[in-house]
Amino acid sequence: MLSKAELSPESLSRVLEQSSDCVKLVDADGALLWMNPNGQCAMEVDDFQALGGKEWASLWPDETRPLIRQAMVEAAGGQVARLEAYCPTAKGSPRWWEVSISAVRSPEGAHTGFISISRDVSQLHADREALQTLLAEMRHRLKNSFAMVCAMLRSIARGHEGNTAFAEEMVARISALATAQTLFDGEQAFTALDDLLGTLISPFREGGRPLIALDCPEAIEVTREHADAISLVIGELTVNSTKHGAIGHGGAITLCAQIEDTPDGRQLAITWSERGRRPVESTSRPGGQGLALIERICRARGGTFTIAWQDEGLDARLTLPIPADS
Repeated sequence: MLSKAELSPESLSRVLEQSSDCVKLVDADGALLWMNPNGQCAMEVDDFQALGGKEWASLWPDETRPLIRQAMVEAAGGQVARLEAYCPTAKGSPRWWEVSISAVRSPEGAHTGFISISRDVSQLHADREALQTLLAEMRHRLKNSFAMVCAMLRSIARGHEGNTAFAEEMVARISALATAQTLFDGEQAFTALDDLLGTLISPFREGGRPLIALDCPEAIEVTREHADAISLVIGELTVNSTKHGAIGHGGAITLCAQIEDTPDGRQLAITWSERGRRPVESTSRPGGQGLALIERICRARGGTFTIAWQDEGLDARLTLPIPADS
C-alpha cells in the first residue's frame, strides 16, 4: 500500500516539480496523497492540506466522477487510462484537462496506488469549439447558397417548357449535395456509411439511372472525422470523372465498402473502380492540390489513399482504421 509516510515532498519535487503538468499521487483506495508544485499552481491550489486525503474523484464535477473512477479501475488492471474532461480550478476558473492514469506497483508487483498526469488543454478545447462553430456557420451558409441557386434555376425556367425539365434535374442534383451537408447536423458522432455514400453519389444520374453502382453493407457506421475524409475523396473522384471520365463521357463506376481484418486490427476499405474513357491523371499528379489535401487528411485519420491507373479507367482505394472498441 502506497502510504503518505513513504512520500518525501523534497525527494519527489526534485524529480517532478519542473513539470508544467499537474502530477498527482493517489493511494490504492483513491485518496489524493500528493501534487507537484506546478500542478498546484495550475489548479490554483493555495493550501494542499485542504485536499490531501480526500477522494480524488470527489474533487471533480459530479458528471465526471464516474469517468475518473472507471479510469482508475482500468489503470489498476494494467492499462494506461486516458480521458479529457472539464474541471474548474480550486478558485473556480474553468479548465479542460487531458488526463492519464497509471498504476503504481511495488517491487514485488503489488498494486500500491496511482500516478496521474493532467495537462491543461483549455485553449485547445476552445479552439476546437471555435472551429466547430465556424464549420457549422459555413454549412449553414452553403445550404442557403444551394437553396438560392435552386430558386434561381426555377425562376429562370418558369414559363419555358423546354428548360423546366433541365432545371428540375439540376435542382434535384443540387438538393442531393445539400443533403450531404446535413448528415452531421446536430451533435451525432456517427452516421451510416451507406447513407453517406448514397447521398454523395446521388446527384450523378442519367435518365433516372444512377451512374455509380453502390455496394455497401447497411451495418457500417463512420465517425464525423472519417466521414470528412470519405466525402473529400469521393468528391475529388466524381469531379475528375465528370470532367474527364465515365460520368462525363460514358462508362461504368462501382463504389464498394467493406470491413477488412489486418495484422494491426480492423479497417474500413472503400474502392472506386471506373471503366470507360481513361480519365486524365490530374488527381494523382505529384503536388496536385486535390491529392495533397486527400493525403494530409487520410494521414491525420491514420488511413491511406492510392490510385492505380488502368488502360480504360482507374482503381482508387481508401482505407481508414477502425478503433478496437467500435
